[in-house]
Amino acid sequence: LSALLGLTNIWPANNTLATENIFAGKFPSDRAYWVSLLQKISAPVLSNMSKGELRKTMPIEVSPSWDGRPKDVAYMEAFGRLIAGIAPFVALPDEDTNEGKIRSALKLQIQQSLAHAVNPSSPDYLYWGTPQSRQPLVDAAFIAQGLLAAPEALWQPLDDTTKQRVIHEFKTIRQIKPANNNWVLFAAMIETFLLSIGEEIDASRIDTAV
Repeated sequence: LSALLGLTNIWPANNTLATENIFAGKFPSDRAYWVSLLQKISAPVLSNMSKGELRKTMPIEVSPSWDGRPKDVAYMEAFGRLIAGIAPFVALPDEDTNEGKIRSALKLQIQQSLAHAVNPSSPDYLYWGTPQSRQPLVDAAFIAQGLLAAPEALWQPLDDTTKQRVIHEFKTIRQIKPANNNWVLFAAMIETFLLSIGEEIDASRIDTAV
């Protein structure tokens, strides 16, 4: 992003060099700064959802021109897109460092959040959509992408009940037919995850994407 801003003269490129000049004394390295940003971005979603309090603490506002689609998909958007982005980070090996402690905390919060996401009795049970409300197919695919990217960190530690509930939701979401565009990739991502754990798949949803 910083390189793009530099190229377009929105933000002079020389201002994007070495962050140690900007954050000297606060962060020992660029990596430490970026990890702090990752934690700051993740915390509002994961610290609340891991306790079943995301809906309670994240009210949704829509514009006057909102088209009336279910608003609740926003919670799946927030969670799914977040974990798809940070899955490679939490998949790194455990280590007794400040970064390692942050990583371990995020990993546990994601696991706890996944349990709420698929538990119909949880206040943070996600809206998994209907044939008429198709957006959840997109964001469920981001959840699947996160699980594919970090299976040992995010999938394997889950208890059997949560695993079966995730599988159930991913199979039920087949009721949503993707549009004949990039949405076929979302359907394929979910089936690919199911394939990776040895579940029966709808191969046509992968074949169409290929």
